[in-house]
Amino acid sequence: MNTNTPWPAVDQSFLADLATRTPAPFTHGLSGDPRFSLDAIARLGDELGAESISAEQASKPLVSADAGAATALEVVAVSDQIRALAANDSWFTLLNIEQSEPYRELVDQLLEGMAANAGLDPRTMRRRMGFVFASSPGSVTSAHFDIEHSFLLQLEGHRKLGFGKFADREQREREVHRYWNGSYGRLDTMPEQVAEFDLAPGLGAYIPPYHPHWLSNGDSTSLSLTVTFFDRSNGDESMVQAFNEKIRRLGIDPSVYGDAPRRDRAKVAFMRVYGAAKSRITGPETSASH
Repeated sequence: MNTNTPWPAVDQSFLADLATRTPAPFTHGLSGDPRFSLDAIARLGDELGAESISAEQASKPLVSADAGAATALEVVAVSDQIRALAANDSWFTLLNIEQSEPYRELVDQLLEGMAANAGLDPRTMRRRMGFVFASSPGSVTSAHFDIEHSFLLQLEGHRKLGFGKFADREQREREVHRYWNGSYGRLDTMPEQVAEFDLAPGLGAYIPPYHPHWLSNGDSTSLSLTVTFFDRSNGDESMVQAFNEKIRRLGIDPSVYGDAPRRDRAKVAFMRVYGAAKSRITGPETSASH
């Protein structure tokens, strides 16, 4: 598989992983790109501003009941904090790097290059986002799930990526409910591990939506990029879930996504109209936590 190109090196067999939401490793050629040196990431942090930076302590438990609130750090001088990662026990996320034009172009390049290799229509890949993760030696990314299709590209350092599974449908639905009420996918109980990938520069992984996972750093600073998108499958699912949470607050017990397809379609139609109106007055979405 050619790793001279920066995007995830997948082929048409990846379409089965995408359809079944199965984690999959890949190689990529983005390591060493000057846009992701520690200094370049520090400058990007200054450009994006504190509102687009999430910071936590590097050392933290894999699960917690407070969705990580106890380990949050104040962002004071983000570029200096990022440059000092080797010694300051910190974990930074630069959110929605597509706000910067050169990085928006890169997010598109990575996803469309991957799509061309896989035989995937790039027009189906919507709400594209990018997130840079910069963390100190020994950092932990707590167990969580995301609602996007995610491609994690390791750029510097070594990490282990663990995957788990929900015990049953009831647990999955409980965690989905918590997601839409402030957990952002962070789990309060550790799921059973079903797989583990080793990540190093030039390696990466496809992380399916709603798939529990967590990461642990080695003994060096880690830099990585995650690019994400929604397609019809997880886009509709997320809109039904958001609709369900709205009517739960009115005392109505809604049907779970997938149980009533006709109702699901009506919910999706409503949320598309609602979302279009809301997007005119709100900023970009944020989610990924890798």
